[in-house]
Amino acid sequence: MQKTAWYKRFLRDKAGPLLILLIVLMLITMAISSGIFEGGKKFSALFTEGMMASGNLLQIFYNLVIQTIMMCGLALILIGGNIDLSVGAQATLSTMIFALLLSKTNIPWPVLILLCLVIAACCGLITTFLVNVLQFPAFIATIGMSSIYTGLCKVLTAGNNVQIVATKAQAYIDIGKASIAGRIPWIFVFAIALLIIYQCVLSFTTFGRGIYMSGGNPNAARLSGLNPNKIRMALFVNNSVLAAVGGLLWTAQVKQANPTAISSNGYDMNVISASILGGVSFMGGAGHLGGAFVALLLLNVFDNMLKVLRVPDYWTIFASGFLLAVALMIDYISAERRKKKLLESKL
Repeated sequence: MQKTAWYKRFLRDKAGPLLILLIVLMLITMAISSGIFEGGKKFSALFTEGMMASGNLLQIFYNLVIQTIMMCGLALILIGGNIDLSVGAQATLSTMIFALLLSKTNIPWPVLILLCLVIAACCGLITTFLVNVLQFPAFIATIGMSSIYTGLCKVLTAGNNVQIVATKAQAYIDIGKASIAGRIPWIFVFAIALLIIYQCVLSFTTFGRGIYMSGGNPNAARLSGLNPNKIRMALFVNNSVLAAVGGLLWTAQVKQANPTAISSNGYDMNVISASILGGVSFMGGAGHLGGAFVALLLLNVFDNMLKVLRVPDYWTIFASGFLLAVALMIDYISAERRKKKLLESKL
């Protein structure tokens, strides 16, 4: 069998062209935002001003933390042939419970974090019950749960923000602010480590192969001895817990819990768009976290480029929607090609 050249494999994988596009986009943004074309500035400004200014880089990384952690759960659910549209609301609910209990009780903040993770796991079990037992489509079940979680957040706080009490959780706030040389937050390093661990689970474990098989062909998975319902339960619970982790780290950054901020920022939809754009199939059974993360970087750099260049915000919303539509179209065409090849091989 003749081996395919590495660069051909690189270009065939969706992550390859996306990575090239990301590098080109970053170089263009760095050049324009640094002002080196305007004269009077040294070449070194390319790495210290505009997009590469320490404050701007920190903001990009901080935005990526919650999205990367959410991706570890959402991408696995997509590969497993399902979807969860309640991630943003679940993350918000965890932050509101944490902030309220911190302000009104004397329970140590590490204990409160564990409590929030347990509640998140229970939310995942509720979603599993709706999908596995009551046979609700995951799309409908998670939209309904999202509305319930959002309503709970507003009822608990009357729609108001809840400040994180520094005297009770200074170490927690410090976790959200700690960085390497003032440019890379430690919580971003944590998010990347989590991403690598989950990709290893997908690539090298029996459970990971079970996720692909359950998403690609549930009937074949059952015949091979797998239990798609158990895999689905593990994925939904895992996704809920990761949503809580992302929300709590986001709260540590901003030092307050907001009943609408995470949902209104559209982090969950951004993650779904990036996952599909990066090669994770909306139909299930295909994709990996590497390509999804490159696509997530691309979307965030593109968003930051528009802000640095002072493009109106509504163009950012339009661009995100347009990219999601394109990603879904490409995914549909790819799925149809795979089906056609499968039929041809059988014939």
